[in-house]
Amino acid sequence: MSFFTELKRRNVFRVAIAYVATAWLLAQVADLVFDNFGTPEWVGKTVLFLLALGLPVAILLAWAYELTPEGIKREGDVDRSESITPATGRKLNLVIIAVLVAAVGLLLFDKFMLRQSAAPQAVPTETVSDAPAAPAAVGKPVIAVLPFESRSADESDAYFVDGMHDDLLTQLARVGSWKVISRTSVERFRDTRESMRRIGEHLGASSIIEGAVQRAGDRVRINVQLIDAATDQHLWAESYDRRLTAGNIFEIQTEIARSVATKLQAALSPKDAARIASAGTQSLEAYEAYLLGRERWRERTAESVEEAVRLFQRAIHLDPGYALAYVGLGDAYRFQVPFGGRSGEEMFPKAQRAIETALELDDRLGEAHAALGGLRRQMHDLDGAILALERALELNPNFAIAYMWYAICLGELGRVEEAERVYSQGLELDPLSVVMRNNRAWNLDALGRFEDMRAELERIIEIDPDFWMGYASMGGYQVFVRGRLDEALPWSTRALAANPSDPELIALIAIQYLQLGDFEGAERWTQRVARVQPEPPGVAFVNYLAATYRNEETDPGRLPDLRRSNSPEEFILARLRDQDLAGRRPERAYQRYFEIYPEILGENGPEVHQFNALAATDIAYLLRESGEPERAERLLDEISRVNESIPLLGAAGSFFGNAAVFAMRNSKQEALAELRRGVDAGWRALWRYFFDHYTVFESLRGEPEFQALRAEVAADIEKQLARVRELEAAGEIPSPEDF
Repeated sequence: MSFFTELKRRNVFRVAIAYVATAWLLAQVADLVFDNFGTPEWVGKTVLFLLALGLPVAILLAWAYELTPEGIKREGDVDRSESITPATGRKLNLVIIAVLVAAVGLLLFDKFMLRQSAAPQAVPTETVSDAPAAPAAVGKPVIAVLPFESRSADESDAYFVDGMHDDLLTQLARVGSWKVISRTSVERFRDTRESMRRIGEHLGASSIIEGAVQRAGDRVRINVQLIDAATDQHLWAESYDRRLTAGNIFEIQTEIARSVATKLQAALSPKDAARIASAGTQSLEAYEAYLLGRERWRERTAESVEEAVRLFQRAIHLDPGYALAYVGLGDAYRFQVPFGGRSGEEMFPKAQRAIETALELDDRLGEAHAALGGLRRQMHDLDGAILALERALELNPNFAIAYMWYAICLGELGRVEEAERVYSQGLELDPLSVVMRNNRAWNLDALGRFEDMRAELERIIEIDPDFWMGYASMGGYQVFVRGRLDEALPWSTRALAANPSDPELIALIAIQYLQLGDFEGAERWTQRVARVQPEPPGVAFVNYLAATYRNEETDPGRLPDLRRSNSPEEFILARLRDQDLAGRRPERAYQRYFEIYPEILGENGPEVHQFNALAATDIAYLLRESGEPERAERLLDEISRVNESIPLLGAAGSFFGNAAVFAMRNSKQEALAELRRGVDAGWRALWRYFFDHYTVFESLRGEPEFQALRAEVAADIEKQLARVRELEAAGEIPSPEDF
């Protein structure tokens, strides 16, 4: 008898077929069960390994043993005339048929029941409940959507591909069941060669989506895949080849979001499902105009923002019901103030009308509420801005930039602890955002966490060595925290090298020279600014400060617009106040303060916090000098309370504690003790102004201890100026002519 015939006789082939069929069926059932119960991936792999390991064992047992009426016996011990292998073979045939029938049934159930129930379904807007979603579970999946690859022959389609990526990212960000890394951070991995594991580590992402878009005529092909960042394993992939219409694009985005939710076992609430299923527009031309408008808006130049306005207007003309286009138009209008040199009086009403129209069309659009929050902040309505931003984050919990705006508003109201928590949330979604990290660094400054501030600034420079704000902020750290103007200047000029056309940055360097007592150096830098932009607000402040140091009269018409510049308005207002008091015009000073600080002088009583405490001190002085001593005393009580709770150093520090409060109350020894505390801690920022020109300290200037403190600081500054001369000679601090 041949070996092959003997294998057939002993039913080895039938056992192998029955085992493979049964193992496949068990694996499919296990996969369904494990998906539903969230079983770890290693369990499924272990089951597959054990099933595969069992096949050679089953074949070996079928060859060596036989099933008899008396039980299992070794094949060699069975008399061939009594063998029942033919009957056993017929039973195995029935087993194989039964397993195959079960397998076919499982395949049909999976195709027509499970997949159909998981397919995208249109969710009628009117059926979606506005009840709050259930609290998010700890440990949400974190998704990073890498910039899509353009496979179109036409290079001009790049904006369309980027817009598709941005739109998908926005759609996914509307779902509260996961966290989505912001566009700012994933953009740093465009055309990267780093592994998915490394990208996941950089971004804190557990899953990564990558894709490619090819546009050809009236067709679009989109390839998308979901990858486990830890293992680099492909979890899901799909290709979409559709006719190019706006409706198809939004449908594809919805299908992708639902597939990702299925693979990541993330439940979609009814509200989430409605948000990702909603189509912004059915007009492809309007959609393309919107995408191109957003691309121009992000460039943040006067020309690009102006072009963005025209593109958003075109999108609205093509589809008057396109809510996102109105949001874009509102953002473009309000950005024309800081980036286009337009006035708020002209642009803010236009922006408000556009944003309000978007909200009338869709009041559940998180982007519209965020734009409203940004506009209100620009209009100095911080409370209104916070309400709008809170609503934006409620509707879109993955809106990273809204976290930053929200944190900025909280910080400007003195709620710096809350702001820090919000910054942390924002950086989870946008870990490589140098802009958000820079804002957080100054919030850490306000908290007095100076080592953390420095570490954050070092991290910014590591992430983006070309980001000028990182260097400028490091210079600010040297001035406000360490009192080292000599070490600030190399950082500030390095910032200017990265951004040589910024007149405000040049003005900042001029101010640092003024603080060192180098008036000629300050003038040289001021003249350098004039070649970039005639009389920007920052230069007006340099001129004001220089005039103050020379005891010259200040012309109010030559001062910067306090509502449109970054100049420290406290010093300008104090100078104008003193001139008004000397001219017996206290009501003019009062009105000016009321316009800038209504929270301090409002009917509800003084609201003093870390960021307006110095201005409140100047207002208390005005109240005392204009015949309202009781009101001044109440304000001083509030100032003292706030100063006790904030650090001495830092840009938002008190510099010299409650010295000004004690000076106004004629408690000279306490005032001098507070000044000593500030000097010993390292306070040097604007030291000349406070020692020589700060009116509140007038009663202290005849005191020997006050003069000694001033001489001590002046000697230190003289040493720092000598060090600056060495750095200039070594080329570490360039001259204005080098730029």
